[in-house]
Amino acid sequence: MTYLADADETDTTTPVTVELQPDASILAAIGRGHDLASAIADLVDNSIDAGATRIGIQFVTKDARVRSVRIRDDGCGMTGDQLQHAMVLGGSEKQGSGKLGHFGVGLKAASMSQATMLAVFSTTGFAPAAGMRLHREQSGPQIQAEVIPASASANVLRLRGFDTNAGTLIEWYGLESVSEATGWHARRTWLETMIISLRDSLGMTFHRLLADDGLRIEIQEVDEATTESGPLRVVKPVDPFAFEQWGAAGYPRALTLPLSTGGTLAARFFVLPPGVETPNARLLGRPRADWQGLYVYRNDRLLQAGGWLSLTESSDALQLGRVILESDDDVHGAIAMNAEKRGVVLRPPAVQALEHTNAEGFTLNGYFAEVRAVWTNAQKHELKARPLARPGDGAPAGLLPLVASTIGVRDEDPELSFVIEAIPPGALYSFEPATGIVRISPSLAARSDLELLKTGLYLLLEPHVGKQWLAEHTRQKLDVMHATFAAVLSTSAVEPDSAPIADEGGNEPEEIARDLSEDAEPNAPPDLVDDPVGEEPPALVRTTIIHTADKDEPLGDPAVANVHVDEDPVKGYMARAGRAPLLSADEEVEVARRIEVGVLAAERLRTLVPTDHPRSYPRELRMLVRDGEHAMRTMIEANLRLVISIARKHLGSGMDMLDLIQEGKIGLHRAVQKFDYRLGNKFSTYSTWWIRQSMNRAIADQGRLIRFPVHVIEKLPRIAKAWEESTGTMERRLATVAAQVEEAPKALRSIIDNMYPPLSLDHPWAIDAGDETVEWGTLADQLVDTEAYGPDDVATTRELPRRITTVLSGLPEQHSEIIRRRFGLDGKDAQTLDTIGDHFGVTRERIRQIEKKALTKLEEIAPAFDLRQYLQPS
Repeated sequence: MTYLADADETDTTTPVTVELQPDASILAAIGRGHDLASAIADLVDNSIDAGATRIGIQFVTKDARVRSVRIRDDGCGMTGDQLQHAMVLGGSEKQGSGKLGHFGVGLKAASMSQATMLAVFSTTGFAPAAGMRLHREQSGPQIQAEVIPASASANVLRLRGFDTNAGTLIEWYGLESVSEATGWHARRTWLETMIISLRDSLGMTFHRLLADDGLRIEIQEVDEATTESGPLRVVKPVDPFAFEQWGAAGYPRALTLPLSTGGTLAARFFVLPPGVETPNARLLGRPRADWQGLYVYRNDRLLQAGGWLSLTESSDALQLGRVILESDDDVHGAIAMNAEKRGVVLRPPAVQALEHTNAEGFTLNGYFAEVRAVWTNAQKHELKARPLARPGDGAPAGLLPLVASTIGVRDEDPELSFVIEAIPPGALYSFEPATGIVRISPSLAARSDLELLKTGLYLLLEPHVGKQWLAEHTRQKLDVMHATFAAVLSTSAVEPDSAPIADEGGNEPEEIARDLSEDAEPNAPPDLVDDPVGEEPPALVRTTIIHTADKDEPLGDPAVANVHVDEDPVKGYMARAGRAPLLSADEEVEVARRIEVGVLAAERLRTLVPTDHPRSYPRELRMLVRDGEHAMRTMIEANLRLVISIARKHLGSGMDMLDLIQEGKIGLHRAVQKFDYRLGNKFSTYSTWWIRQSMNRAIADQGRLIRFPVHVIEKLPRIAKAWEESTGTMERRLATVAAQVEEAPKALRSIIDNMYPPLSLDHPWAIDAGDETVEWGTLADQLVDTEAYGPDDVATTRELPRRITTVLSGLPEQHSEIIRRRFGLDGKDAQTLDTIGDHFGVTRERIRQIEKKALTKLEEIAPAFDLRQYLQPS
């Protein structure tokens, strides 16, 4: 078949090919899609690929005007040949798996988009420093770059304060995207805004790599005249998906979508909580609606941040929707990224995989509908002040009428009452959320500001009245406030004329406290707080006590608190779980009806218009709501034995027994909410699936140091058995097992590599000591190479030559060469004056004079003093 209309089919002449060389003017055209942040991010990619763990970005300024930009890293560096190859346009080799580079134009395109001149200096630690300079304004058939001598490159690295054995320094000059405002304040404002914007942009682009603590990126301003540095801005991860809760049940949902071109596309669907406006929701300070859509990652680097890419139109109703797509080598034909790595294009295979997905009834259109429904329901919520807990016995006089007449009180929760009662030594007060009782130490009863203290405690503790379980961050916050009260009260003395309050027996508070402290066991833990089962897993921690007896103890630090834990918390939990009676089939139906009535009453109460009903009607609805909540607790308590039984079957999965019970209890709570007694099913049969699902998801997320998806966890026993039974070469075994378990060979290889948990360096290891005896050591002992260089050898073989090179770079080239030959500094034998003179074509005496002159100059060079430590006896 021919593509030429006028081709002669009888012509058998071989076509002629010509080589088309790019014109040098292409340097002014590449990278035009970059802005300053994306250009710097492209260079960060190169540094990460070079193994860098610390990357510094410096803005060199003069009079608040940016003169140049420096990007430095501690990667492996480049030799002269490697640097020349890297400077070729599109000449980089294909990147391997896990690399961020791809097109081979990132260094040139990113630099030429921002600067008129690019300079690169690099050192490997084992070869001379390399340097090259590239100008953008060129013309002609070839691109020309200037090679900088090794000595000059090493001198630049030294002057820039390069403190690593290996690494790369990139400098941009002639910047075009910086502020050239005439006013100093305008330039200063632009620079500060740009640095903050760059910090946040890099934090979002590389948030996964930054969160692993394997990468550190720093931004700093340096004054060109004084070389003084401004404040160091460390880039922190900005995770678009760092939320503690989600806007809809069942999310996030992870799916693996097959592609028509082969391979699979990993996707995770999220529904954001509608009432959250944190920096993770309003990324880079922009509205949350701007960030809806797809987030495409390649090797943990963010390529696409938001936008539905033709899947649907953006709207306020979809602003809670965010979807993660993982792009790797398998999906390059389905997801194409641009050269600037700041956007992708979904090709037909990816679009079809997303639009045609139907996993357990989950579809893309159904996801959009659920996101819209969550947003619509959130807009219906009436914004009003939340009533406070009712002040009870011992509360300050006048507090109840004031609260009731202004903001209102909550009748469904217990009252918040105060009692002066002996509490564990060192504590100022103790609080029982379930009962709402605040016990105040008798030592505070004599204070004239006791009523003020009670008011403060009321405002602090009332949001937690009636809760059966407090989250860890809530307990920590209350511990900090407890320590704050202790610190403030310890600095104020009791007024001398204040009358102490006596108990019913006539004993004063100080005597009561002294008697209790003498009779009580030191640091005796308080009784375990009664922990009925509520909506959250029960906490197995006793009351936290912050000791204040020692005046030198840092009272404001909650880390000094004594936390008492049961000796056998699992046994204690099982004992409490066994107190609740089991329910018969009829009782389950009755309890389920009460739960349903309570839910309907709560919904009716939210939409109630008080003027349309008698005054007693809301009170009756609240009673039904409380009865429904009590019925729900009854159903959960009666089935805790089932949770424990299922948790026992999952032991050995990588999670503790109590963690499994807590995860199973979350599933049990979900089962209670979803149970329909009209279908005639027994609740234990129905809830087993929910409990197991909750545990399995927790095991998949938390049970392994290297996480596997849920579907892989379910297949893992089959994969392990099939792998042990397979034989042959690695490729043959992978193909055989992949066919048995229905997994792609590449995915299976990743599973096999991470199937067994990693060993700790402290893991016991048997060492053959000879004579058929075995000594036990650690894995670290086996990994240490006794033949490897020690610190002294490394300093001698690597650090000393580098420092000598640095010192000699300050001499003229001829003088430096004579010193190297005279003392054998290149690893060769030292040469005589005659031999050196013959090489340079001068007399022996002339070589001696040059040597003396060079040695005299070396004494004047400051870095030369660093070499004296190598001459000191060890």
